[in-house]
Order: sequence, then C-alpha cells, then structure tokens
Amino acid sequence: MKKNSLNNISKTGFKVPKNYFEAFEDTLLSELKLKETSANSGFKVPENYFETLDNKFLKAIEAEKEVKVISLFSWKKIVYATSIAASVLIMFSVLYNKNEPLSVDSIETASIENYILTEELGSNEMASLFTNEDLSNINFINNNFNSENLENYILDNLEIEEIINTNNN
Repeated sequence: MKKNSLNNISKTGFKVPKNYFEAFEDTLLSELKLKETSANSGFKVPENYFETLDNKFLKAIEAEKEVKVISLFSWKKIVYATSIAASVLIMFSVLYNKNEPLSVDSIETASIENYILTEELGSNEMASLFTNEDLSNINFINNNFNSENLENYILDNLEIEEIINTNNN
C-alpha cells in the first residue's frame, strides 16, 4: 500500500496552457492599455450624488399620485342583474304554477325546522309569527306525555354533561 502524503506527490494535477509564457507579455500589456483607456470613460458622478440619492427616491415616492382603479365588474351591476333575474323567475313561477296554491301545509316540516334552527330566532320573534287565534287553538296544558318517551327524547337529544351542568346550577 502506497502512502499518500504531500511530500510524496510527483504530479500536481495542474497544467499550463500551450504558449502561455510566450504570449503572457502581450496579454499583460493589452490589459494595461485597456485599464488606461477605461479610466477616462467620459462619465462622471455628480458630487454628493450617493448621499442625496435616498432623499430623491423618497420625494419621488411621495409625489406619486394615487391612481383611481376602475374595476371591470361592478358589484352594483351584478346585484341589479341578479335581482332582476330572481324577480322574473319568481314572477314566472307564480303565474304559471296555478295548479297548487301556496300554503303553510304545502311546505315541508323539515325545511321549516331547518329555517328556525339556522336563523336563531328568539322567543319574541317566534311569538310574532303566531296570532292570538293560533295560540288559543294550541292546547299546551292538556298534553299528557309518556315518561318513557320523555326519557328517550332526553337521552337521544341531550348530552349527559349538559344535564349534569343544568342540575348543578
């Protein structure tokens, strides 16, 4: 096994291009001439240019006027168009649907329940929906509920933690 150390290296791995040393003097002189001619390029930086550059930028930014943006789609126009379309649709559905009169009985109970649950109506709003005749026709007191049905309803619809919290309060 041959030891690899810096003292035993016979080849460096670097090569000099052909005719490098013969053309070195010409290359060096051409570089020097280029530096001499580029020193007088004809462009000069004004005095204190870089010190005042930040202030010039800030003044230019402050001087910019706010541009008015005109959107392609106006929300007012969209609302007008949809309201006209909805009113025409309702008009046609009312005029051409004469077979079935509209009533509370024709509306599904599930949709009414869903509306009441999602709108989060309070007791005052619920009371305003009923007339005195409607309330007098409902017999709240004479309803006899089976204790078994009540127990099943409570177990199915209420969480145990809610029952415990209401009993503790």
